[in-house]
Amino acid sequence: MAVAFPVSPLVSATRSSITPTKQVQEDPKTTPTDSFSLGYFKNCRTLNELKQVHSHVTKKGLSHSPSSVTKLIASCAAVGTPESLDYARKAFELHNEDEGTTGSLFMYNSLIRGYASAGLGDEAILLYNEMVVAGIVPDKFTFPFVLSGCTKAVGFCEGVQVHGAVLKMGLEEDVFIANSLVHFYAECGEMNHARKVFDGMLERNVVSWTSLICGYVRRDFPEEAVSLFFEMMEANVSPNSVTIVCLISACAKLKDLELGEKVSAYIGEAGVKLNTVMVNALVDMYMKCGAIDSAKRLFTECVERNLVLCNTIMSNCVRQGQVQEALDVFRGMLQQGPRPDRVTMLSAISACAQLGDLLFGKQCHGYVLRNGLEGWDNISNAMIDMYMKCREQEMGRRAFDCMAKKTVVSWNSLIAGLIKNGFVESAWEVFNEMPESDLVSWNTMVAALVQESMFEEAIELFRVMQNEGINADRVTMVGVASACGYLGALHLAKWILTYIEKNDIHCDMRLATALVDMFARCGDPQSAMQIFNEMAERDVSAWTAAIGAMAMEGNGERAIELFNEMLRQGVKPDEVLFVALLTACSHGRSVDQGWHLFRSMKSVHGISPQVVHYGCMVDILGRAGRLEEALDLIKSMPMEPNDVIWGSLLAACRTHKKTEVAAYAADRITELAPERTGIHVLLSNIYASTGKWTEVAKVRQQLKEKGVHKVPGSSSIEVNGTIHEFTSCDESHPQKIPIALMLQEIICRLKDAGHVPDLTNVMVDVDEQEKEYLLGRHSEKIAIAFGLISTAQGMPIRVVKNLRMCIDCHTFSKTVSRIYEREITVRDNNRFHFFRQGNCSCCDHW
Repeated sequence: MAVAFPVSPLVSATRSSITPTKQVQEDPKTTPTDSFSLGYFKNCRTLNELKQVHSHVTKKGLSHSPSSVTKLIASCAAVGTPESLDYARKAFELHNEDEGTTGSLFMYNSLIRGYASAGLGDEAILLYNEMVVAGIVPDKFTFPFVLSGCTKAVGFCEGVQVHGAVLKMGLEEDVFIANSLVHFYAECGEMNHARKVFDGMLERNVVSWTSLICGYVRRDFPEEAVSLFFEMMEANVSPNSVTIVCLISACAKLKDLELGEKVSAYIGEAGVKLNTVMVNALVDMYMKCGAIDSAKRLFTECVERNLVLCNTIMSNCVRQGQVQEALDVFRGMLQQGPRPDRVTMLSAISACAQLGDLLFGKQCHGYVLRNGLEGWDNISNAMIDMYMKCREQEMGRRAFDCMAKKTVVSWNSLIAGLIKNGFVESAWEVFNEMPESDLVSWNTMVAALVQESMFEEAIELFRVMQNEGINADRVTMVGVASACGYLGALHLAKWILTYIEKNDIHCDMRLATALVDMFARCGDPQSAMQIFNEMAERDVSAWTAAIGAMAMEGNGERAIELFNEMLRQGVKPDEVLFVALLTACSHGRSVDQGWHLFRSMKSVHGISPQVVHYGCMVDILGRAGRLEEALDLIKSMPMEPNDVIWGSLLAACRTHKKTEVAAYAADRITELAPERTGIHVLLSNIYASTGKWTEVAKVRQQLKEKGVHKVPGSSSIEVNGTIHEFTSCDESHPQKIPIALMLQEIICRLKDAGHVPDLTNVMVDVDEQEKEYLLGRHSEKIAIAFGLISTAQGMPIRVVKNLRMCIDCHTFSKTVSRIYEREITVRDNNRFHFFRQGNCSCCDHW
């Protein structure tokens, strides 16, 4: 509540202007006959007792005396309940009305203190304002009470005005008032103001230091709190229990176990009595610092385990992944006490969610219902999360439907659970039903669409976000960057980077890594490496993204240089990084380097090669034509080779036209993964490339019997922010006639340049003229032709293809880049090809 304090009384209030009649603190004198009755007021502990004494005083005719009213008000304020304060306020107002007075300073101070102590800060401020308007000048006892009220009401503006009144009255040197100001500013988050008051104090006691230390801790400045504590020790001021608790909390936030243990030792040396609050703080500190055994020992040794202590160790156990230990504490509470509350149940339900323990989770749900805790939003949200993680979608939806008040967090929990269990369409429906969504809702859906490979939909949803006026954050942009990378849309990638910079979105390590990967996938390794080089911190994922960028470009040498640089900087490689390295060796046909890295995984870095690494080595050997060596490696694997391994070998057989090995590999794949019907298409193409049309017919008959159709080749190109997609022999595009004319021109110019179509890439048994026509209508050729007629002279052309480029399309692209003087980038399902002046970055090895 904002209150404008009257300036006039405070401005005129000086030491000389304060009259004794206005600031008497002593109780008015009482006669011997009424002192006995009035003495009972201070012994009352409840409002009923006060009312009884008040009735007794009234019967004796003493209720209108200033002393009785003063004692009644002071006693009501001491009881400190809203009811007792209302009673005091009524007695105060009746006295003023009957006597025609404004009340004494002592009465006002008592009421202000009572309201502030009861947490009714607004009422305390209003009463202070009323007192000043009535012409009663506050004293040194008033200001700590009213500042306490300002603190409780978070009335910063009002507190500043009170501070001004203190300065005008020359009371700033009073240690109690100064302590109240330090506490007020610290609780309002104004630590600079608190420190300024503290530094200006001529006299400081333990409360002064503790108020500032606790303020620093609560406002997440633990370093300053620790530094101030050491200053306090140098000033020979002994800390109290509150100081110690705040210091322990600072150690917990800093995760400084060494300092925490020193504080713990100090408690014993200084003879400070260890209470449950300190034990709770120590347990929390030990858990956050990873000293779980110390925390458990302290918890076990504690005789008086209160609810707060049990909740502290449970919540920390859940946070540390020690979920079984959290449930053990919970079971102990059920058997011996204390009685679990909603905080306890939140940890217990979260533990069940992490364990996937549906049975115990249902028991927790029963406890929640029996004890009426289901009304708490966070409990219901935890129940939804638990059921979803236990793959009980129906129960999770039922818990959601039973909520009387569904918050945004509730909707988000349901959406996240559905997505996690693979029900993206259902999550999308729920998302559209939400009466109100927040950034988390949008981020969850964007990430889900990316996870489901719905990249265009993810980008479209991001555009809708912009139209709705929702500001994206770094989490949003990680998902959007990933989607853009998979689409290979470079113009969009550049726009995304500009959007991040213009909107001051913090580019942390994760987002920067996503941007490196995005530009690499969009065929712009230079931009990818520029972002990588600007990163202040790099973890193994960042290095992997950079090495992957070099692998896509076919720059194996630079990939190895990055790897060696990473090792020099002390970053430990992981399994994923070696996949990127071996891929770089594969694209560069660096067989010896590949073998060296593969063998060093175990011998040097202690990483056992997995199936994926063997697959990379098979790919390296297969591309180099060393198929027998690749087959021997497969047979020597310590684990069973999977269909991906055999698929790599089969792909190499197509390049080197090894039909017998291809048939053997295809049989193995059929045994391991009969659903991979695309393998038979590849085998058919291998037979076709060698002219074995009888074998082609057999394979295709098998495919026909299974109802399988070959996935058509498709290529996409981005022009002016719009993605155009083409399939082989596509005639559906609005500009099909200009595209056909452009293709005819290209083919004529290529023939004049000596280009001869490689008809072995046509996998159907037709005459050569028909083969030449079909070959000229491959999807990437159509996309390149569209790029030539849709972009300005000299502009780069970028194409993304869903299948691997054939040899003829590769030669076609090289020649077009030379004749038309265009840089052409083609990303197939295996790598990038950068065509410039008749050459390709892959050096014709892919």
